[in-house]
Amino acid sequence: MTERPPDWTTGEPLLNVTTCARCGNHWYLPSVHCPVCSSADHDVAPAGGGGLCVAVTRVHVRGDDGAGVLGLGLVELDEGPVVMGVVHDEGLAPGDRARIEFRHDGPEGALVPSFGREG
Repeated sequence: MTERPPDWTTGEPLLNVTTCARCGNHWYLPSVHCPVCSSADHDVAPAGGGGLCVAVTRVHVRGDDGAGVLGLGLVELDEGPVVMGVVHDEGLAPGDRARIEFRHDGPEGALVPSFGREG
């Protein structure tokens, strides 16, 4: 594979999962080589968007516009990789099924992964 399809890191509301043809490892951030075996032989496919919430934390932040709370979560996708993103559902807790959405919550309106409870 020579060119990676567009995903949220390029402004498209997609999360791609890469599967190594040599060792079967799965990952989601763009990388030319497998982080486990260094093979360049892999396939990329869109993630289904569901997974299991494994951690949630709330960070209290202060900015020019006042104080706020930022929820961050880790979700293990059904395809295997663990993804970090913003939590937009205050009820999301570890052990819950989660669904990924993409929102313009980042710096200067950048597209970022965001999690809520599935269903």
